[in-house]
Amino acid sequence: MKEKLRAVTIPCKIDREVFTRFAVYDALVRKKGWRNPALFALLMSGFAILCFLGQEKHAQALLLGGVLLGVGLLLPAVWLGMFFSSVRRQARRSGLSPDKAQYFVTLSDEKIFVSKGKETADFQWQDAVLARRVRGCIYLYVSPTRAFLLTDSEKTEPAWDIITAKLAPGKIQVKL
Repeated sequence: MKEKLRAVTIPCKIDREVFTRFAVYDALVRKKGWRNPALFALLMSGFAILCFLGQEKHAQALLLGGVLLGVGLLLPAVWLGMFFSSVRRQARRSGLSPDKAQYFVTLSDEKIFVSKGKETADFQWQDAVLARRVRGCIYLYVSPTRAFLLTDSEKTEPAWDIITAKLAPGKIQVKL
């Protein structure tokens, strides 16, 4: 018979740094958002190289290659700049503070319970998609599009013990 796990409640105090690291991981790594800008830059650079190679046969090939290379490198750079600017703006508007808990997450043997003021929600462990432990935080994905950030506190270790006991090994990642 399995030993019943003790419930742990974690006050999630999210600051701008934690939010930014999560946003970068979620958008660029987990959802592989880096691939489209990288593919665009690679394709445009390839076309630019073809133009540079044909400059002796075609008079304007060098100019066209330069334009293609410039566009291929600048547009992904602008996209990344806008992404990071948007993340910083969202973090500022959210009023994130390391002193104030944004929400509370209770992990029990039966379910995941989240509360923020009068709002509450509970999630089943079998619906959880991923738990990723990074320095200072645990990203707990309760669905493919919804995650909760469990920030470091004295309760992080007991929470991680519950998460590793309840989720399949393929749903657990550690990057410290």
